[in-house]
Amino acid sequence: MSELAAETYDLATLLDAWEGSLHAVSELGKRLAGEQWDAPTECPGWSAGDVVRHLAWVETRLAGRTEPDHEVVWAQHPHAQGDFARLTETGVDVRRQHHQADVCTELDGLIDVRLAQIMALDPLTLETEVMGVFGRPVPLQNLLRIRTFDVWTHLQDIRRAVSLPGDLATRGAQVSALQLARSTPFVLARNVGAPPATTMHVTVTGEIELERWAGIDDEGAGVEIDELGRPDLPTIAITTDWETYSRLGAGRLDVTGSDVGAQITLESDSRVEGAAQLAARIPESLAITP
Repeated sequence: MSELAAETYDLATLLDAWEGSLHAVSELGKRLAGEQWDAPTECPGWSAGDVVRHLAWVETRLAGRTEPDHEVVWAQHPHAQGDFARLTETGVDVRRQHHQADVCTELDGLIDVRLAQIMALDPLTLETEVMGVFGRPVPLQNLLRIRTFDVWTHLQDIRRAVSLPGDLATRGAQVSALQLARSTPFVLARNVGAPPATTMHVTVTGEIELERWAGIDDEGAGVEIDELGRPDLPTIAITTDWETYSRLGAGRLDVTGSDVGAQITLESDSRVEGAAQLAARIPESLAITP
């Protein structure tokens, strides 16, 4: 199992990954022309500008600030289904009346507020409990890793929408890669739905390279497999590039598209009944975001 850089990140490095990713979104948002700000992203119903609005809402929520009352015309936003989706959409919609520059300025200010709040924690450690996005206390490092993954993923949403690739190997990208890699046992057990004794090998190439093995134990739980426990041949395997892997992990791709299939190599052990069908489930099953 190859080690990823983010596995050894200390608190200062994690803070830099989170803050740097947010500033990258803000700076990119300021640079966009009007038509780019309004360009549709892979997030249903959201433009590039809506992604910036969303991140401003999340940081407002984490800062403990209240939002103004706002009524959304839900018929205009059919993609927002469910209570949390509608809560999220409200945070975006209330900012649609604001100018592009004002949204980016708000995000800049919130980065400063949130950083000051974090630096004021006593004690300030990776394990210090803070309030999470869903209103439950979590260790600071968990919040920073989850928020960095979300912010970096949305940065890529904007970049793809306006055809400005970049930031694929930053600290934010490294944290995101680790979040995805650590989900491999969960993906195999819960999303693929593999039976006991199934093993899976994930290989990612490109700007960030990684390799992960997972298996299903006798109780049906997903577990990591270390070098000593690896079989000669996995039951199922996937090989793809870093950007495709990150998009699959964020649920951003239609896995039935031929262009996606060209970026993915699936393998299965022909000696195991049903292995080919399990392998075919991997691309869609990699998605771990809501």
